[in-house]
Amino acid sequence: MVRTRPAALRQRLPDVADSASGNRRTPSLRASHHALAGRGGGRRLILEMLQRYRLRFALGAGLLLATNAIAMCIPLLLRAAVEDLRQDSAGSMVGRYALFIALLAGGQAVVRTASRLAILGASRKIAYDLRNRFFIHLQRLPASFHARTPIGDLMSRAVNDMMSVRSFFGPGVMNIVNTTIVYISGMCLMTWISPRLTLMALFPLPLLMFAVQRTSRRLYSRSRTVQERLAELSEQARENLSGIHLVKTYVREDAEVASFARISAAYRDDTLSLARVRGILIPLMGSLGGMSSLMAVWFGGRLVAAGTISLGDFVAFSAYLAMLVWPTVAMGWVINSFQRGRVAMVRLQEILDLPPETDEGDADMSITELHGDIEIRNLTVSHTENGPPALHNLSLHIGAGETVALVGPVGSGKSTVAEILPRFLRVPDGTVFMDGHDINRIPLQVLRRHLGYAPQEAFLFSRSLRDNIAFGLENPVADEVERAAALSGLSRDLEGFPAGLETLVGEGGITLSGGQRQRTALARALVRGPRILILDDSLSSVDSETEQLILDGLEESADHRTTLLISHRLTAASRADRVIVLDAGRAVEEGTAVELLARGGLFAEMCRRQELEESA
Repeated sequence: MVRTRPAALRQRLPDVADSASGNRRTPSLRASHHALAGRGGGRRLILEMLQRYRLRFALGAGLLLATNAIAMCIPLLLRAAVEDLRQDSAGSMVGRYALFIALLAGGQAVVRTASRLAILGASRKIAYDLRNRFFIHLQRLPASFHARTPIGDLMSRAVNDMMSVRSFFGPGVMNIVNTTIVYISGMCLMTWISPRLTLMALFPLPLLMFAVQRTSRRLYSRSRTVQERLAELSEQARENLSGIHLVKTYVREDAEVASFARISAAYRDDTLSLARVRGILIPLMGSLGGMSSLMAVWFGGRLVAAGTISLGDFVAFSAYLAMLVWPTVAMGWVINSFQRGRVAMVRLQEILDLPPETDEGDADMSITELHGDIEIRNLTVSHTENGPPALHNLSLHIGAGETVALVGPVGSGKSTVAEILPRFLRVPDGTVFMDGHDINRIPLQVLRRHLGYAPQEAFLFSRSLRDNIAFGLENPVADEVERAAALSGLSRDLEGFPAGLETLVGEGGITLSGGQRQRTALARALVRGPRILILDDSLSSVDSETEQLILDGLEESADHRTTLLISHRLTAASRADRVIVLDAGRAVEEGTAVELLARGGLFAEMCRRQELEESA
């Protein structure tokens, strides 16, 4: 039997949907983005974070209000000083005015620092909370979501988008609040000094609003494109580095470099496109601020010459206008920060809004133990909503404590059966049962606690062998780990490891052979003492002699354990109590290995082919 590759499985799982199985269709992330943009683009998540940290933001806003209140007093002191100087009565007062201004400036610096600590501190707490919430939610999403979503995209959301969120809630919120306070208070005081001069100085304001309106949408769309392109670039780099040995084996370095360069060039172009919009907006804000100053000097000078306002009024007015220049220039940065933060919140909300893998209120919480009896009744299921059925009207029964071999050609549905039992793929109600309970009514925690699953492609964490084997245990015991290593045939290799079970295996178990990785994964499945053990071609990289030793150990330690054995080596099927042969998603033969060989059907034909291949 030829191996079933998980890569093929990944291609079969685009959208976690199957009308026949009653699964809910998970919308694509791009569709989610359009839906979220139509509902205000992450506004709900923004408001939720502002509400959660409202006290910190309120404190920061209050301190900013106090900061600007102090700042607004300084021009009034300058006004009074100028008026006194004109009347030749300043003499001893000059030092006092200077002292008052210095004290106000010092107090302003202290209060402004406190406001920054309050708001920037809140932004870091928000980033921390969202990062943890995002990771927790990823753990709770179904396996089918992870099968169709690039890891690089998720990493980009968890890292790059979080930085944009922190910038939005930190400097972004701080500048928005500060600009609002400065504009309102400054314009009120300027109007108090001279309404006519204020009107002339703010003449460019409509142009400012027009520029903001015109560029805001472009900033949002181009920021979205840049962040998506960065996610694509991250995924390309991750995939290449993960498969670097394959790249070198097939001498594909130049092709991979060219592929990365194409995506990198597209990212560069998108970034430059965004920079052009920002490059126009920020200088434009500065130009409009300069235009206001020019209008104030020209018209204000005439008012002073005409005696309509005093020189002190003009000095104070100019000081207030100068206070508006930086917020006006910074408005371009604020708009850019807001749009990038909004894009980031939309991208995070896309993931957070996806329904987690739950029992959906259907679980029977009285079910706490399973004994391993499995029954499938007339099951037809697809991996995708409109895809071809992977299983056709399948019915089979595996008694508790029984060892059953599941064999068949590539694409016959063997791995689909293995996915159904842990509920990686949901099925219609009334089609799959364990101990007589509908599998959809068994609490997920109970179901998976009683299952041991060892897939063909064994994934190992970059930790020690002991940590990988004990991964599923909350309080691992040394004897349990060592016994599982012995049952999986790994003990014989420990002498060759520099630190035995404490040996670090590297990323993905790169320091181990394929067979050692598979046996480590098998030990991880066995250490939990599962009532149901699923071996999905998990001994394919092990030599025949070692495989027989492992099967001997599993048979001796079975202890009423139900075992589903999927193997491309049909000799392993002879160790099973029964053999079920699948073909095109249907059960076509069933019986002991001896009985099936005698019938001369598909199983016998597969055995003959394998014997010829091994003897060739």
